[in-house]
Amino acid sequence: MRWAASLAAGARAALADVEALLLPAVCVACGKPLSPRERDAVCCAACRWRMRSIAPPLCGRCGQPLDDWERRGTAPCGFCRGWPTELNWARSAVWLEDGPARELAHALKYGGWTSAARPMAELVARECRAQLAAVEVLVPIPLGRTRERQRGHNQALELARALGRLRGIAVEPGALVRGRETTTQTDLTRAERWRNVAGAFRAPSRAVRGRQVALVDDVLTTGATLAAAARVLRESGAAAVGAVTFGRAVVPM
Repeated sequence: MRWAASLAAGARAALADVEALLLPAVCVACGKPLSPRERDAVCCAACRWRMRSIAPPLCGRCGQPLDDWERRGTAPCGFCRGWPTELNWARSAVWLEDGPARELAHALKYGGWTSAARPMAELVARECRAQLAAVEVLVPIPLGRTRERQRGHNQALELARALGRLRGIAVEPGALVRGRETTTQTDLTRAERWRNVAGAFRAPSRAVRGRQVALVDDVLTTGATLAAAARVLRESGAAAVGAVTFGRAVVPM
């Protein structure tokens, strides 16, 4: 309903105003004071400079750097060779290593700093611009109800909204929902991650039918969550499904 959407938008705007008044004007990554020009960035220029982008040559499908042997072939690399065909491509903006990138992602995910979504989205828009050029709709990875209630927000949705505003791409959060609660992926092995999210999503609408879709999440580790979500969206009629994330695990499990 339109009134519900307007109410939600008003609540988000009010929350942002309160956040601006109450939160100290310090960098979320290093804690140093922000200059007036950096206030909206949440993260200082020095910390943004220290974030390490994922340099080519990359796998054309998953965006993982290629070793010397893999560069000679055209097949998917070792990282994405086991991915289902429904996930067409994936790209990440930066390596999620200890330091500013991790601190920024954690500020959004666990610290309630929803304003951190903006600088994260700016990096995604810059580093993944070629892949985003053909995207018609962004679909954030949904949280389970319990986890979203505990955090008060869904970090993937905040990131998708910020990215959608920057690139002028529609966001469809209702296109994908959790069909069941899942265990947090943080401490699971690679095999356990794939089992944990198998059948975890469903598509209650046909909002993505015939459209080029990009899933949005904060971090890519093994690709299990993105692959499970992509499978459901392709079954729902999406023309193609890719994925963009802010961070990528340095040592994939």
